[in-house]
Amino acid sequence: MASHRLTSVPWIQLPNGERRPLTGHTLRIGRDVHNDLVLPDDLRVSRSHAELRLGESGWAIRDLGSSNGTRVNKRHVEHHPLRDGDRIQLGGSTIIYLDDQDPHATEIDTEGFEEGPELSARELEVLTLLARGLTDREIAERLFISASTVRSHLDRIGEKTGLRRRAALTRLAIGMGIAT
Repeated sequence: MASHRLTSVPWIQLPNGERRPLTGHTLRIGRDVHNDLVLPDDLRVSRSHAELRLGESGWAIRDLGSSNGTRVNKRHVEHHPLRDGDRIQLGGSTIIYLDDQDPHATEIDTEGFEEGPELSARELEVLTLLARGLTDREIAERLFISASTVRSHLDRIGEKTGLRRRAALTRLAIGMGIAT
């Protein structure tokens, strides 16, 4: 009997928090309007800065000879395979690569979140309890809300931070100083 692996489409999270699915085979990024992803307001991004390309082993990023270079997780790269959670820096803009099916996910560096993302008071409560190792149901009981409401809060936190895994969210909470 053949097993079929459910596949999800990888995403990128843009600097403004918007998410875009990676549906084609390439995605060119730069300031020029002819790119697939245009970052017109960042003057440190070259007109044709970088390209995301789908290959046999998954998505990778390639710098296109940009003036200020491309970084993945704070390291300068010319060509680099992407993993879930990778933070791609182009000029002053950061894009997060997200792939729920990636078995080699990147450990998220929460250093960039020292001041913390803009989370509501309830989202901070949920994040704090999650960092203490509580399940969604346990968090719901403590906050007198439903487990589905907890998941909604976690989804919003994920949209704001680009972090989905509980371990990455726990590291974020520790980095923000709301958990130990």
